[in-house]
Amino acid sequence: MRDPSGVGQSAGGTAGALAGVRVLDFTWSVLGPTVTRTLTSFGAEVIKVEWPKRADPMRTTMYSAGEERKGLDNGPFFHNLNTGKRSLTLDVRSPCGMEIIRRLVGVSDVVIESFSSQVFRRWGLDYPQLREINPRIVYVSASGFGHSGPYEGYDTWGPTAQAFNGLTSISGLPGHAPAGWGWSYMDVAGGAMATVATLAAIHHQVATGEGQYVDVSQVESGLSLTGPSVLDQNATRERRGGDTSPPGNRAATGGASPAYGYRGEWGAPYGAYPTRGGGHNDYCVISVLADEEWVALREQMGRPTWALDPSLDTADGRVAQQDGMDGRIAAWTETYDKQELMRKLQAAGVRCGAVQSAQDRTENDAQLVHRGMFPTLEHPVLGEHRFEATPIRMSETDRVTPPSWPLLGQDNQYVLGDLLGMSEEEIRQLDRDGLTWPADLPRDVTVSRSLW
Repeated sequence: MRDPSGVGQSAGGTAGALAGVRVLDFTWSVLGPTVTRTLTSFGAEVIKVEWPKRADPMRTTMYSAGEERKGLDNGPFFHNLNTGKRSLTLDVRSPCGMEIIRRLVGVSDVVIESFSSQVFRRWGLDYPQLREINPRIVYVSASGFGHSGPYEGYDTWGPTAQAFNGLTSISGLPGHAPAGWGWSYMDVAGGAMATVATLAAIHHQVATGEGQYVDVSQVESGLSLTGPSVLDQNATRERRGGDTSPPGNRAATGGASPAYGYRGEWGAPYGAYPTRGGGHNDYCVISVLADEEWVALREQMGRPTWALDPSLDTADGRVAQQDGMDGRIAAWTETYDKQELMRKLQAAGVRCGAVQSAQDRTENDAQLVHRGMFPTLEHPVLGEHRFEATPIRMSETDRVTPPSWPLLGQDNQYVLGDLLGMSEEEIRQLDRDGLTWPADLPRDVTVSRSLW
């Protein structure tokens, strides 16, 4: 029986679909590392290049609860983003360091960075120059606005990218200003789109022997996600009485919806309802999209008198009375545990899902447990921890979750010696010269020390 997590090896012991692909990784934060993390999951060798004094800022955020020593190698969030990668520490701003990078480009298949648009140009590593070193190189840049146009020099991160592409405006509660997205969604969604583009370029490289430049705009990546709200603005705004606020957890309209394939009406009740416990995750989402589903929900609630009102038999009638309905439904859902209520309503044919906490998702979700999405691995510094697998399965070259992480500088010997053929004395000299580790920085760095 195959291990669903794919820990340490691909299904059937195969090497992975990207075995043999070497990636030189200059990404940081979340957008870029999301791409290279996926590549490691299918067997690519990813070498993360950093300088300890300007290390990836994700190394210094989101430590485990109760962690007293906050260093550069014990951040769970960083290591979840970078599972399976190698680490090379190198001062690329020195002539010697840049020469080493150029040699590594010559033995790599992909170079990826997520800096602002001018950084690689200043380094003399834009695509024409990379192509001179290695004609088959795939160069991927992932930035806020891409590497062309009047906005190319602007810096972004997830929340600002979301504001520019309109996603912020469609999140929030009715009658209130848009709330925005609580997490850097465009870092993750932009990373997913950049991954697809990178894989397409690798496919082209394998098929033709040619490299190419992949220029990913984080802002533009989110434009495709605003389609439903643009359609709503143009097609139904008049029916909503000119209200320009987000619809919150509710459907904006009732009425027939043949596009969804339902025979009846749709639209209400449609929301998140509190369940027993009263915590901020103790909710169930209920979505009634057809009159038959309303009847089923009414039966499960015990046919209360208020629910027998004939005006509630149609979606338009229910939409018009959502406030009163929601309060009465909430009084009923609060008597149930969220998982119990979900099973009860789903069995009756009513769409219902429990709102899950991080613990629910990683430990209690039967589907994700079955799919091996959060395997437990032994980290050399953090000890035993759950890490996130890639949510893709393949029959012949399945994902892996390599039990290795880019501890700062741990792969210097491999990269400099095995890949570039440098002698042990040459590598030691680089270290003595402060080119692979800052001379004034202790090896056992804590975040309390000023690195910048």
